[in-house]
Formats: sequence, C-alpha cells, structure tokens
Amino acid sequence: MTTQIVLIFIFVGLHLLLIHLQAKKISFQYFTASSSSYILVMEMMESRSWSAAQSYCRTYHTDLTSIRSKEEKSNITLTLNGSGVQYVWIGLYRDPWAFWSDNTTSTFTNWEPAEPNNLNLVEYCASFHLLSGKWSDGMCSSRVRFFCFTVGWGRGGRIINIIRAFLF
Repeated sequence: MTTQIVLIFIFVGLHLLLIHLQAKKISFQYFTASSSSYILVMEMMESRSWSAAQSYCRTYHTDLTSIRSKEEKSNITLTLNGSGVQYVWIGLYRDPWAFWSDNTTSTFTNWEPAEPNNLNLVEYCASFHLLSGKWSDGMCSSRVRFFCFTVGWGRGGRIINIIRAFLF
C-alpha cells in the first residue's frame, strides 16, 4: 500500500512538472543510466563565467554537473543534441584537475588531445564540447552555458536529481 501511494505521488509530481514545463516552453528529458536517474531541464538564457555559474547552481541548492562515466557523457551529449549549444561549463576545475565542484574526486576523464594545457597559464576551468564529447580547459572568466544538478542517495545507489539544468 505504501509503495502504491509513493508511486501515485511520483506520477502526480511528474505530471505537474510536465504541465509547468510545457506552459513555460522549457524542454526537458528524463533518462536512467545504471543506478542513476536524471531529469535535465533546459532553458536558453545568457552565458556566465564558471564561478558565476557555480554560484547560480549553489543558490538553487545544486552544483555544476559532474561527468563520472562514459554513460553520463553520452546521455548529456544525446540530451543536448540539436540544441545549438557547442559547449558547457562542467564542475571540474584545476586543483590539479582532481576534484569536481561538489568536492567529489574525479576518476573519469575525457580530455581533448593536448588538453588540459593551461594556455597562457590562465585556464583553470573545464568545459564539455558537445560535438567531440571531450573536455578542454578554459579561462574561468569566459561566459559559457552550463548545467546544474543536485545529488541524492537512493536504494539503488547514487541518484542524480537534476532539479534545474539551465543552459546559460
């Protein structure tokens, strides 16, 4: 009985979310990867610097996205395919490229050839290039679009609940 009530609440919540997103003309996509579930909500807005993007994400109780596997990379690429977005800030920063913005350790990497190169000793923030699916370092002050997410833990393991994944 409790499981049925929870499922009803989830269904009603997703239905209300769909109505809200359709009214605002915001596109979103839901997918499951391994033990993780994702909801990506996209809204075209202005670009921001890496730190401004991080601040924005954290203000809404989220953080910049982390890409922890080829599967997560592929899902983000598929979600943004056709959006016109070329690259987005991700939560990886140089210190020494070992940690994500949410303070978790980076074990998966997918750098462009010859990256990270810290060109002119000013590239400390990572971006994800949608065409290649690879990462590169860039100037943190550059204005780029980005993803926000929040992490929770469920019975099946790590669950990514991306409450707002805005492209700025």
